[in-house]
Amino acid sequence: MSLDKFTAKFVEEALDNVAIIEELLFSLESEPTNKEHIERLFRAMHTIKGGGAMFGFNDLSAFTHNLETIYDLVRNDKLAIDSDIISLTFESLDYIRLLLDKGDLTDPDDIARQNDYIARIQKYFGNNATSAPGAKPMPAAAPTAAAAPSAPTSNKKNFLVTFEPFESLLNNGTNPFFIIEDLVALGDAKVVAYTDAVKLFDEFEPLNLRIKWQTILSTESDENDIKDVFIFVEDECKVDIAVLPEGDILAQVEPLAKLIETKVSQSQMLVKEDFAQFKQEKKVVEVKKEAAPKAQAGGVTEKIATMRVSSAKIDELVNAVSELVTMQAQFNLIAAKQNDPALLLVAEQMEKITRQLRDNSFEISLIPLQGELLRFQRLVRDLSKNLGKQIDFVVEGGEIELDKNIIEHLTDPLLHMIRNSCDHGIEMPDERISKGKNPKGTIKLKAFYSGSSVIIRVSDDGKGMDPDKLFKKAVEKGIVDANAKLSKREILGMIFASGFSTAEKVSDVSGRGVGMDVVKSKIAEIRGDITIDSEIDEGTTFTLDLPLTLSIIDGLLTKVNGEQFVVPLSNIERILSVNEVQMTESKLGNNFLYENERVMYVDLNMMFYQKEVDITKSKILLVNYGGKRVGLVVDLIVGEFQIVVKPLGKFMRKVDMISGASVMGDGSLSLIIDTTRLINAYNQQRYKK
Repeated sequence: MSLDKFTAKFVEEALDNVAIIEELLFSLESEPTNKEHIERLFRAMHTIKGGGAMFGFNDLSAFTHNLETIYDLVRNDKLAIDSDIISLTFESLDYIRLLLDKGDLTDPDDIARQNDYIARIQKYFGNNATSAPGAKPMPAAAPTAAAAPSAPTSNKKNFLVTFEPFESLLNNGTNPFFIIEDLVALGDAKVVAYTDAVKLFDEFEPLNLRIKWQTILSTESDENDIKDVFIFVEDECKVDIAVLPEGDILAQVEPLAKLIETKVSQSQMLVKEDFAQFKQEKKVVEVKKEAAPKAQAGGVTEKIATMRVSSAKIDELVNAVSELVTMQAQFNLIAAKQNDPALLLVAEQMEKITRQLRDNSFEISLIPLQGELLRFQRLVRDLSKNLGKQIDFVVEGGEIELDKNIIEHLTDPLLHMIRNSCDHGIEMPDERISKGKNPKGTIKLKAFYSGSSVIIRVSDDGKGMDPDKLFKKAVEKGIVDANAKLSKREILGMIFASGFSTAEKVSDVSGRGVGMDVVKSKIAEIRGDITIDSEIDEGTTFTLDLPLTLSIIDGLLTKVNGEQFVVPLSNIERILSVNEVQMTESKLGNNFLYENERVMYVDLNMMFYQKEVDITKSKILLVNYGGKRVGLVVDLIVGEFQIVVKPLGKFMRKVDMISGASVMGDGSLSLIIDTTRLINAYNQQRYKK
């Protein structure tokens, strides 16, 4: 693996730690004294700092060291967390992301910006901490066998630290000298390296680390600080920490002689019992008990539970499986024409394996929604402060998994909906109090499965939308005629019109008429649907109905006027024959009676071709539409198929009723019907009549 790959891996893991810190900050806002969260946050920062130094991100390491110092004071009860510290930390995390992208700084403006940040951070140190490095710290020299001790300090504690890296430590780009450097930086120290296990030149293996270190450390830091030095490599080494007696032990000849005595057997590390006469207490901490992760001859290694795979490789896998599905359909047709029992059996087995491979590959591409929610939690926090409002952001169903491509497309829609709730929905605290509400408003994001779809609801308990006000605004902007007769749902839907806004003035948050139209178009791109429900002074709810995946679906192939159309099986409740029910035609909507319920139906011949046909031999597909049943009348049902969804060309992108196309096994083309948009279009035509 090249150094570039190691660096990329560090950046990826550092961004994961930034996300962990963000999540912990939200928890600390409500529980500022939670020791567990503080320790986890500190360790994540320490990991970023240590990794930055190892991989040449010196400015990142220096900056994070300063930020880490604040939380070192917090964990030692020398500083209390408040809102200002949390806000500064959020800003610092944005800057850390920038440093991970840029690397070390060379532009004077960037360096000045870092110095300003560090100055703001160091204001919290006061007299509680020693000076921390600035934007461009001088690199420390590599540790030598001994460092000059300073004058004895009465409150210093003494430790014997034994550091035994596993042979594989160098394989992930870790530099053990930086670890020793961090350890020595805690105080005054004597260090000895043991090189007896290093092989001669003919047998030398550069990537197998065979050096071990022992350090006598005199420091004001405690044992936890020593442990923190090894956080970044805790799974790749053994660390023993023994407490030695107080006093200036580094000045005593006997223990130092034992530590650096060249005649000491070099086949073993110095044992801690050599210092028994100097000990009042002994404590040994082992970071990892297993000697090495490598399997011995005939041994068994521990299985890796998870692994990182680049999204590009997952996309390649999904695309390859999609093509395999099409080829497998072609093979099925060939086998059916040959009518060879052996060939039909192979085709059946191939179809089973292909379906299993398809399901597994798409399971791999699913990621939890939770990972994307932190940015929205941060958005609500920042906007509430900017707008002078009090807002809680509540999440339910963050563990719900979606295709990563769908989640990528969801970022803008969710951002605009949440921004809309903050700006237009939640009232100012005094206004909420006057209405008998809690001064703190709530924005809730709830996700759950519904069949083969995922439903996401973004709701607030704010002032809601006034249909009369929306209608007047739409008339003013020329979006709708003043004499139009519209339902409440249609009026609410006008907020998705381009240029529509109810904001009284333009601000950094809203008022330019850009945003909600983006929501609708982005949701349409991923074959989803969005609806709005709102009550005055009760709040507003946006409901998104999304598919689990975009690339392959199980579909029912039908024919209308001789052309092939696919309806997703997940949308179909049941298939009926027209002669099973009594069809009724009406200007208010064609319908039939089914299970004591009047069900509206759409004749696809009329819808697509404006052609009246005899439907007595047709079939009805009962589909779900907003919790209600609607029938789709088709001429013929061909059968069930695995459908590879291909995007439409530029000439058909504006045809809302069609969400994509698919090449069938025989090479023919089928259009995929978006049932929700088709029924919406039918209703619009019906209302115009």
